[in-house]
Amino acid sequence: MKKINAKHILRTEEGFRLTLEREYRAVYGFGEKFDHVNQKGCFVRACVREKCFYQGEYAYLSMPFFLTPDGFGIYVDTYVEVDFDFTKEGELTISFPAGSNGEQADVWYFDGTPKEILRQFRNLAGFPRVFPKWVLGAWMSANRWHTQAEVEEQRLLAKRHNFPHNVLVIEPWSDLTTHYLWNGSVVPPKEGNEAASYSEMRFPKSSPWPDPKGLVDALHADGLHVLLWVIPIYAQGENLETKCNVEQCLRDNEYVKAYGECVSNADGTPYEIPHTWCIGSMVPDFTKETTRKHWFAHFNHLKEIGVDGFKTDGGEFIHDRTVKFSDGTTGIEGQNAYSEQYTRAFADFIGPEGVVFSRAGGQHSPTFTVVWAGDQESTWSEFRSVLKAGLSAGLSGIGCWGFDIAGFSGYLPTRELYLRAVQTAAFAPVMQWHSDPVSNKRCDFSGAWKTNDRSPWNIAAFHKDEKLLELLRKQFFLHYNLIPYQYALMLESGRTGAPPLRHLALEFPDDVSVYSIEDEFMLGDALLIAPVLDDYTKTRRVYLPRDTWYDLFTGEPVKAGRLEVTYGEEHLPVFMRGNSCIPLNLAGGKLFSDVGNKLDGYTELTFLVSGSGSYHFEDDLGNSIVLRWTETNHYTTRNKAETPFRVLHIERDKLFGV
Repeated sequence: MKKINAKHILRTEEGFRLTLEREYRAVYGFGEKFDHVNQKGCFVRACVREKCFYQGEYAYLSMPFFLTPDGFGIYVDTYVEVDFDFTKEGELTISFPAGSNGEQADVWYFDGTPKEILRQFRNLAGFPRVFPKWVLGAWMSANRWHTQAEVEEQRLLAKRHNFPHNVLVIEPWSDLTTHYLWNGSVVPPKEGNEAASYSEMRFPKSSPWPDPKGLVDALHADGLHVLLWVIPIYAQGENLETKCNVEQCLRDNEYVKAYGECVSNADGTPYEIPHTWCIGSMVPDFTKETTRKHWFAHFNHLKEIGVDGFKTDGGEFIHDRTVKFSDGTTGIEGQNAYSEQYTRAFADFIGPEGVVFSRAGGQHSPTFTVVWAGDQESTWSEFRSVLKAGLSAGLSGIGCWGFDIAGFSGYLPTRELYLRAVQTAAFAPVMQWHSDPVSNKRCDFSGAWKTNDRSPWNIAAFHKDEKLLELLRKQFFLHYNLIPYQYALMLESGRTGAPPLRHLALEFPDDVSVYSIEDEFMLGDALLIAPVLDDYTKTRRVYLPRDTWYDLFTGEPVKAGRLEVTYGEEHLPVFMRGNSCIPLNLAGGKLFSDVGNKLDGYTELTFLVSGSGSYHFEDDLGNSIVLRWTETNHYTTRNKAETPFRVLHIERDKLFGV
């Protein structure tokens, strides 16, 4: 790893140019990329931009970083927009907007394998955070639960249908005026510099949320952690969406303007969002200490009742390069930096036990946020693009990542799309379903069905298919079976930067055949998953790199190379690598077994092994187990936690049928 200052490299009119001494066969990284994972032959702009649906070349989360499987990578340490041109063979051009002073940025050049490069990059930008284990449980979310009763109903339905979850995200909880008070709450008017405590608030029985603390307590009792949706705006004009707490909002806004706590225009007046959404709203300046103090004083009442975190939506609101921040930076840096300033502020506020869940960000975001892939409709093309985003995210060092299962908007997904998306999400760190409200009109209800709900039970009811409900339930069980492995991978990611969800080039960098594969992925170093990405088909082409492989669900050996696999609807094609180990939580020694949603212990801690090798298992419960095995025996060293466990060999025990 070495540092190069951009101004010391051959300058061009646009920026600077690196002439490479060797060819590069693939280029990966840049945060999340929805169009391609391999960006060779493309022009890539590292720029944060909100694009609702069909993201194409745009990115919510962008990084000026890339790596190649050919032994090198580059990181431009800046928030200024950076353009990378890979359209000319053997040449790379990096350029910046005119007047941005991007040429002053430090440029880091890395040597090594993709994993080594990723580690060097993360050593500079920060290693992914090891989040509380509960983020690895299933998530339920909707932008359509407007009342406490609706949330309670979903809690009960999840229990009734026996779908384990650990996270519930409530979006339309606030008054959409102050964006920090519960809709329907009665709060004594405060001066602009004051904030109400929870004890001062009143919640009439007729309000949508008559007992927020009682709701949070009930959810916690069921093992559910609660996240609330937020956006970084001071609402004005048409964005005062309800009549609740308007007077308080106006007082707050006057204070904000008087004390300069919002992002400002070049002339010092408050910057107002000019287009896209939340038009006309002011934007808090989180580079200013007094802004952070004042802003979060209004959110303290949510910490008082035990809210576990926030879904930090938005963050892409800086659309003018001339705006100013209190730390002296401008919109040139702010377009990319603001999403991190905002989400980091919420992460600092909620503390080490809480979680921030964000779609927008940059190179430092993995150190403090769980990431989701943003807004997609329920189509196969969107599903394929979001898988590319996940692979790109991993190649950029994003560890804890997920997506809205089968999209959250548009027509309700087909039976096959929803099933295959759930089966893919079962292997992702974050498994979440989410849905748009009918009021957004991004859906079709030509018949009697008047809900846009994308819960598993509603999708099964919509398709009038009880068998589908059972199939979906088993995928949730499988996700929980895999949590010991997912947590071990999160620990590894925090140490090395290697993501849980991996492009094949991370594990097989010398295999040219994997460079442009964008429809398979590794979960850690042990499992290869081949998602089903098309409707009306029962076979797909799979490439298994040169190694020893086993069908995860039958234990049968599978030859490496290109093969046509036939699959049913019970599960995806999944293959276990030879000489590897997968820690699992099982019941009765079976995958797809129900182990519930409790994460403070194991039903049956089980190590599934193949071939021969060694593995060091650690968790958040004090276990540190060193396992060594051959095809006929195993040896272990255990620590003081003394959690009982069993070891199963995929070839010998044959206990892993569906």
